[in-house]
Amino acid sequence: MNDNPTLRTAWRRTALICVVLACVLPPAARLVAGPKGADIHVEFQPDGDAATRERVAARYRLINPRKLEDTYTWRYELTDPSRANIEAIVRDPAINDTHEVDRNSFTLSPTAPRTSRRQRFAAGGDTMVGIADSLALVLIAVAALAAVTRTAPSLLFQRGIPEVDAATAGLFRIVFGVVVLAFFATHPVDASWLAATFDLEIEGRLQAALLEWLRGHPAVVNLITPWILTMGIAFTVGLLTRLTFTLFVAGALLWAYVAMSLDSTHPHASFVLGLVVLLPSRWGDALSVDAWLRRRRGRDSAVQPAGRHYGYTVWVPGLVFGVGYAAAAWAKLSIPPGWTDWILNGTVKYHFITDSNLAPFGWGLQLAHYPRIAIVASLFALATEALAVTAAFVRHEMYRFGMGLASVALVGGFYVFMGHFWPGWWILILGFLPWRRLGLVLGRLNPAPTGAPINSTYDPINSAYVEAGFSRPGLRTASAVQVAAIIFVIAQQAIFSTLTLERAPMFSYYPMYAVTYASPAAYEASRPPRYRIMATTDRGKTPLGCSPHEEFVRQFQAAVEGSEEAKAGVWTALRGCGENLDTVRDVTLEGEARTFDWDRLVFVTRAAPAIGPLQAEVIGSPVSY
Repeated sequence: MNDNPTLRTAWRRTALICVVLACVLPPAARLVAGPKGADIHVEFQPDGDAATRERVAARYRLINPRKLEDTYTWRYELTDPSRANIEAIVRDPAINDTHEVDRNSFTLSPTAPRTSRRQRFAAGGDTMVGIADSLALVLIAVAALAAVTRTAPSLLFQRGIPEVDAATAGLFRIVFGVVVLAFFATHPVDASWLAATFDLEIEGRLQAALLEWLRGHPAVVNLITPWILTMGIAFTVGLLTRLTFTLFVAGALLWAYVAMSLDSTHPHASFVLGLVVLLPSRWGDALSVDAWLRRRRGRDSAVQPAGRHYGYTVWVPGLVFGVGYAAAAWAKLSIPPGWTDWILNGTVKYHFITDSNLAPFGWGLQLAHYPRIAIVASLFALATEALAVTAAFVRHEMYRFGMGLASVALVGGFYVFMGHFWPGWWILILGFLPWRRLGLVLGRLNPAPTGAPINSTYDPINSAYVEAGFSRPGLRTASAVQVAAIIFVIAQQAIFSTLTLERAPMFSYYPMYAVTYASPAAYEASRPPRYRIMATTDRGKTPLGCSPHEEFVRQFQAAVEGSEEAKAGVWTALRGCGENLDTVRDVTLEGEARTFDWDRLVFVTRAAPAIGPLQAEVIGSPVSY
C-alpha cells in the first residue's frame, strides 16, 4: 500500500504541513498572548497619595498592589513589560525609584520574578501558549511517525484498527450497551445530589453555571437516569441507533456533570470521553432493529464491506483507555521532583496504606515490610499505564489482548489493594478483546447482504465485498469523522496534561496517586488531620452534618486569622449544610490525626489542635455570613 504514488505524496505533504505548523504555532501564540509580566517594586515620592498611586498603576498597567515595609514602596505586577512602558515608568515624576528594572536600558532585570501573560488578555494568555506548545509536540510526533512508517497520518492513526464486519460491530454494540446500562442503573443521580452544596467539586465556569441551573430545575435532574436508561435500551437493541445513541450521550454528559460534583473527575472522565468518541460508530447496520425493519420494508441493506470503519467501534474504547493511563503515567513521572522517584520510593505502598480501610484485604499493608517488592509493584503499575496505549497501534490482536490482561491486573489491583472499583475504566477494556477473530466466526455465518456496491463481488468466506481498487477484502478505512475523533482523543490529552488541568465531564491530566514521599517520615508529615465542624449554641456544642474538605479548612484558618473575605466564604459554605444557624454563636474545627505504625502495620489516632472558634458577629442575621 505504501508503494501507491498517491499515498507517498500524502504522507510527505502531511508530514511537511505538520512540521511547518509545529514551528509556527508556538511563536504565533506568544505573539498573540503577549510577553510574560513581572513583579517590580515602585517607590513613590514622599508627597504621593492614594489617588496618585491609582493613576500611575492604571496608566502603566500595574496590577495587584502589595505594600512593602517601606512607607512609599509598593510591589506591583507589571503586565506590559515593553521598553516604552518601562521608560515611561522610570521617567514619571511621581515615581522616585524602581527595582527589578534596568533604568538605563529600560528593560526588566534578569532577577525580576516573571508572572502570567496578561498584556492582551486578563486571563488565558498562558493557557493559549501552553496549548500551542502541546499541539506543536503532537504535530512533530505525527510528522516523525509519518516519516518513519512512510504512511499518511490519516492511515497512521488507524494503523491498529481491526478490519471487522457489520455483524461484529453490532455484537459489540449489544455487549457494550448491556454493560453500560448496568452501570447507569446502579449509579443513578437525582436532585438530592445537588441539595447539599457544601462539598461540591467544581471545575470550571461551565460546570458551575450548569450545576446552578440544574439546582433550579430539580425535575430535570430527576429525569437524567430514566432518560439514559430509555435511550440506552433503544440503542442497544439497535432502534434508530444513531439518534438514540446521540440522545443517550447527551444524558450521560448531564449525569457526569452531576456525578463529578461529588466525586473527582478521573474515575469517570475517560468513560465519558469514550462515549463521546463512539458517536461516529457504524454499529447499527447489522444485528439491530434498524436492519430488521429494512428487510421487512424491502429496502437495501445498509451493510458495507468489512473494514476499519466498522473496526473503529470495537477499537476506540481501548485507545481512550490507553491514552488516559499514559497520561497517568506521565503525571507520575513529572509531578514528583525526580523522574524515577515514584518507582524508587516504592510509592504504591504509601497509597495502599492510605486507602487500606477501603480494601477488602490487608495485603497492601504488607508492602511496608518489603520495600523491594513495593519498588517492583510500582514499576509494574507505571509500565502498564505507559504501555497500554501501544495496543491501540499494534495490529497483532494477541498483543492487544495481552495488554488488556495487564490492564485488568492494574485496575483489579486498585480494588484488591485499595478498595477502588471504577466501572468506567473496566468498560473501556472491552476494546482490548480480539473482536476481529470473533468477527471471522460470525462472518462465516452471515448471508451475503443485498445492495452490493458497484464493480464489486462478494466473498462469503470473509463476509465482505471485494471492490475495485482494493487489494483484498476489508480494506475500507475509517471515515473522516472517525479519524478526527482519534486525533481529538490524543490532542486533548496532550493539552490537558501539559496544562495540568481538570475539567468536567471528560478532561483530566489523571494525577491519581502521582504524589510520592521520600520516606515514611515524609509520608506521616503530609497527612492532614480529619476535622469535624462543631457549632456552639445555647445548648452547648453540637456537630454540623458536613465533612470539611481541605479547601474549606484553609479558608476557615484564614477566617480565624481575620480575613473578612474568607469569613464570608465560610458562612456561605456552612449554609449549604442545611443546618439552622440562627442560634449559632461560634464554630470550631475539631479533629484527629491518624499516623501509621510501621512496625505493627496499624493506624494510631491522636487529637489534633483545634482551629477556632470563629465568631458569628450578628447571630441569626445574614450580615454575619
